Amino acid sequence: MAPADEAIQEAAAVFSMRRRERGGRRVVQVSSTVGAIDALRSRIKAQSKDVATHIAADPEAQSFIDDWTSTDPVSR
Repeated sequence: MAPADEAIQEAAAVFSMRRRERGGRRVVQVSSTVGAIDALRSRIKAQSKDVATHIAADPEAQSFIDDWTSTDPVSR
């Protein structure tokens, strides 16, 4: 093989390796993002459950929610 051909193949090999590395990082980034979104959703669900439990147990909180969700604008 001619030296010029070898040089072209080496350059192409390095480029394809870089491409594969970038693709791998992208998979890790997407995986991390999905994991972060799942963690955020579970935190939101837990906090929503805590709020609902508080509202159910506290009459003052229940009256606030009842007033706040009322369609009557005068009572606000």
